[in-house]
Formats: sequence, C-alpha cells, structure tokens
Amino acid sequence: MKAVCSECHTGVEQVLSYSCPLCGGVLLLDYEKPQGSWMDPTENGIWKYHQLLPEVHKENRLYAGEGMTPLIKSVALAKRLGLKELYFKYEGGNPTGSYKDRIAAMGISWTLANGRQACIGTSSGNAGAAVAAYAAKAGIPYHLYALEHMAEAKLEQMLAYNAQVRKVAGFGVSPEVGERVFSHIFAAAQRKDWEVMITAYRYNPFAMEGVKTIAFELADQMAAMPSHVYAPAGGAGLYLGIWKGFNELFRFGYTSGKPQMVAVQSSGCSNIARAYANGQSVPAPGESTSLISGLQVPNPPDGKAALSVMAAGDGSAMSVEDEGIWEAQRMLAAEEGIFCEPAGAASVAGLIQACARAEQPHGNPVVCIISGVGFKDGARLSAMVSNKVVPTLQAESLDI
Repeated sequence: MKAVCSECHTGVEQVLSYSCPLCGGVLLLDYEKPQGSWMDPTENGIWKYHQLLPEVHKENRLYAGEGMTPLIKSVALAKRLGLKELYFKYEGGNPTGSYKDRIAAMGISWTLANGRQACIGTSSGNAGAAVAAYAAKAGIPYHLYALEHMAEAKLEQMLAYNAQVRKVAGFGVSPEVGERVFSHIFAAAQRKDWEVMITAYRYNPFAMEGVKTIAFELADQMAAMPSHVYAPAGGAGLYLGIWKGFNELFRFGYTSGKPQMVAVQSSGCSNIARAYANGQSVPAPGESTSLISGLQVPNPPDGKAALSVMAAGDGSAMSVEDEGIWEAQRMLAAEEGIFCEPAGAASVAGLIQACARAEQPHGNPVVCIISGVGFKDGARLSAMVSNKVVPTLQAESLDI
C-alpha cells in the first residue's frame, strides 16, 4: 500500500509504520483510480466503496449497519439563515451512535486481516464505544485509556461492550499527559503486536480511511456538490478524512469540484482555529477548558495535517463558545427534530456564526456534519429540559 506524507509530501511505496519515515508526519494512503465504477452496489455500508479502501478480504470485513447515514434537509434553520439549501449528515444513525463506527469497522477489519489478537487505544467516549462494539463482534480484547472526567453514558456504553477501560488523570486537559499516554500505547502495541486503535490518521491511517466514506456518501446522495461542509474538530481526523474523500473523487475525475471544508472547534479548545487565524502551520499550544465532550483535545493528532489542507486553500477553521454549541444543540432538537450530542452541534453553531458575520455565501448547498446522537451525554440532556415541567393530570380532567 502506497502513501504520501501530508507534511513533507514524501511518497512512501510500502507503509511499514504508521508515520512518515523521514519526518514523522501523518501518512495519507494513496490509491490508483479503480477500473470501472468506484462503487460496488452488492456491498453494504462503507464496503460499498471497498475499491478506495485498504484491501481487506471479504471474510474479514465486519459490518454492523454502519454507513449510509441519512442526509436530512433543513426545514427551519435554512430559512432563518437565508440559505438556499442546508443539509445535515446525521452520523447518529450509526450502530453505536456516532461516525466513529466507520473507523471501528475499517480498523477492526484491518486488525483481523493482519492476524492481530487485540487492540489498544484512547477515547473521550465515542471512539471507545465504537471500537469496543466491533472488537466484541470480532471476539478480540480491547484495552482502552479514557478521560478521567467523561460523559457517564459514554463510559457505560464502553463497559457494556466489555472494553477493558482505565481512566487517566489529566488526560484531555494536559497536552503533556496526552503525549505520555500515546507513547505508552505505541510501546505496548509494538511489544505485544496489538493494533493501535486511536482514531487519528497520525496513529492509524488504515482505520481512519473509514471516515472518508462520509464524503463518498455525500457525493452519492446529493444532486450537486456542496459549496461548504462544516465539521466538528477535536483531533481533526473527521475533518481530514472527509476532505481526503472529496479530494480523491475530484482527483479521479468522479466529481467536477470539491467543497470548502470548515473545521469548527470549541473556543475552550481552539488550538487549530487559533493557529489558522494566525497563519501558523502547527496547532497553537494550550490546555483545554471546554466542557464539550469530544472536542477536548489539547494536542490534536491530525491538527498539523488539517492546517496543511487549509493552507493549500481547501478549507478554514473557526471557534465558537460552548454556549453557542449548546444553543445549536437545543435548536436542532426543537426546530429540526434532530437530537444530537453537543459536539455534533458544533458544526451548526459554526455555520450560524459564519452567517451572522456574513462569511457564508447563500447560494450553493451547505452540509453540516452531525457527528453523534444526543443520548451520548445524559447530563447535557437533563440540562436541556431542566426548565420544562410535566404536569400530572387526573384521568377525568384531561385538558385537550
């Protein structure tokens, strides 16, 4: 399998490690244009696009219903923002409730194809649940290092799938702690020949190829290419993966253009957005103060690669306050009937802010990636409805 370094642009003829052998940068797998159609209608989910994914024999391809998530047209927000067409790509429709199922399906299938007996990784919630589910399906152990303070619903979901979870103090807040955890995981994986299931291109470019199937589905589902795609950004793997998918379709001549990708971060953890605003090529340092689970990534593994995409003119980055993200979450539920977790609403919060600042053109279709379902964060759900009173009526005095 060939690859190209996203940072020094060195071509790698055979991927023997998961980072560039010259500079240690993020490797992006490189494909030949498929013979005939790039879609296989006989396959399900992400495997419909197996010709543009790492090669995994059919007997090792795991499928649990991931992919082919709904593309929902806005009924209220588009009018409010003055947009001609607005769509929500709802990744909460995946089996464990987030886009991470695409990565898990690809990554655990790759694990089986390479004969590895276990996997190890990190998570703030969604990745842990997804990998745990697919590891359970594959019958292999999953060792997981998680944030000390995380949404209980996400932790419980991991445990339900029998993941072997350890919390780490300071993880998700301190960049130094994050680097120490990542180093430990790689050393353990190398020593035991386990698969590293950290959902970042820097740490597993094979598993992350599942993300780009979002772009493939959008190209398949939409009559016209969107002008902009807004995506939540914590570690920036979602942003980079969707860009990569669109870029491949354009490079192979399957589409006539590609959208501008907009990474939306919480202002409390805006390392990529601050670097972009200052014209820097590496994420700005700083601890996370955000309360948005999934966006608390003080050392984003794919941040430098995402900034390289932006520097080449294919996208941008912005940040919004946590309060704006929570308001977008409320609005999606109350006005669009879409219940998502706070991180999933970051894309919409970014679009609202861009429109308020007249930074978003009103013409072509716009897509917001809604990355996960709302039941992932029970505490936030309780906060959303805390001011609502449900009366108890006597049967003989019903009021409607």
